[in-house]
Amino acid sequence: MTVDSEAALEFPEPEAVGARRRRRRSLMALAAAFLGLLAVVATIYFSPLLPLRTIEVHGNELLTDQQADELLADLYGQPIAQVGSGAVHERLRGENVVAEVSSRIELPETLHVEVVEHPPVAEVHRDGDVLLYSDHGEVIRTFAGAEQLEAEDYATPEISSEAALEDEAVFGTIVSVLGELPPDARSQLDSATADSIDSVQLQLADGRTVVWGSDDRGEEKAVVLQAILGSPEEAFQGADIIDISTPSTPVTR
Repeated sequence: MTVDSEAALEFPEPEAVGARRRRRRSLMALAAAFLGLLAVVATIYFSPLLPLRTIEVHGNELLTDQQADELLADLYGQPIAQVGSGAVHERLRGENVVAEVSSRIELPETLHVEVVEHPPVAEVHRDGDVLLYSDHGEVIRTFAGAEQLEAEDYATPEISSEAALEDEAVFGTIVSVLGELPPDARSQLDSATADSIDSVQLQLADGRTVVWGSDDRGEEKAVVLQAILGSPEEAFQGADIIDISTPSTPVTR
């Protein structure tokens, strides 16, 4: 009897062998997908076809749009994926007004920059200009000539005493004191003066004088002043002088 070779029995493939083959195919497909993804990422990262064309700066007030654009101008045309926060920070960190900066890209061509500024706490009028200072004693914006009117939008107390302007330590003490105040309390001030680091006085817009003293216990004094400014008590409202140099026992006269 002869056996028809075409009719020979085909033994089923062992399950373990089939599982290995399927696993191999899955790994090959995954590898191919990964290589494809790498190719896409590399294309985006290095491709001159995706240059940075638009920079949008947010959160800036004292740092003008023109200043920001000039500082970031050399980033235009670079492959957008290569423009990181480090590059942005490097270009903006030299500006005293900039406290923090972050960025994100939006494909295909836009860079979004978020700026956090140091708030102005004092102003000095000099040679027809208005200089705004941070609580670090640094100039964060100069309003020159006709721009002076714009400085009024920030309602910062003026430092005008000769001692403060001529003595770096006295000036630093005043801006440190002003930096301790909440913005709403600071906005009620007209000016700040001192003849020494221990004799800071704040002039309220309504004419009252606050004797602050040194910058010691500044946080306590700020809390006390905030409470006094919001108090309806006649002892505070009708006083010409409010002495909080010892914050636990404020004195009026």
